[in-house]
Amino acid sequence: MRPIPAALASALFAIGVTGCDTAPSEQPVEPSPSPVEAEMITVEGRIMEGTECPVLVTPDGGRYALALGEADFGPGDYVRFTGPRAQASVCMEGEATLTPDYIESIDPPARDRDPARAGGIALDVAYVTGAWAAKGVDATCDRPDFEISESPGAIVIETRVNGTPETARVVLGDYPRIDWDDPLPDTPIEARGPDGLAVLRPATDAAYDPMEIAGHRIAGDGAVFVKCAG
Repeated sequence: MRPIPAALASALFAIGVTGCDTAPSEQPVEPSPSPVEAEMITVEGRIMEGTECPVLVTPDGGRYALALGEADFGPGDYVRFTGPRAQASVCMEGEATLTPDYIESIDPPARDRDPARAGGIALDVAYVTGAWAAKGVDATCDRPDFEISESPGAIVIETRVNGTPETARVVLGDYPRIDWDDPLPDTPIEARGPDGLAVLRPATDAAYDPMEIAGHRIAGDGAVFVKCAG
């Protein structure tokens, strides 16, 4: 047998070692990213026709496109809607597109059912300022339930909320409301009849825990107060 040159033998040995004895290198496997949890939203309002999809219009003017699918609701229904924001949608209107997780029909606020119940009166400083007592046979102005006054730069209400003295800002304009300090929710207000002021439940907080103003529960159509003379 012809002898194998030393250089060739070394090369063959190196090939054998690298080709047979070396285990394949292992690449580190990065963990899969956790799926992003969809943001759940609960809103209430009336379903209206939209351009591509139905639109939910809330009492304070918010608009959300709805991917209703086979849900048995449609334009004209007043509902409370809970669902996640869609990550992608063909719906182009509104602040977001919501897909239904839970929908229920609920009673709309008085101003939604019949705008005439608001008395056709726009709230202004002269209308809201003064002392107010709850409407009813037990109403008394000897101890008003709250007082609204105009101070430099603000209109202010002084009353008791859930038994605690509170002062808050009264906001007029397109969306009249009492702007309570956190954690209390804002409460819409409206003229009711020729001489009343209704304090309504929060417009968009479906998880609302009814509050009391001067001992009067703010739920459903709200509580109505009349202005004291003087």
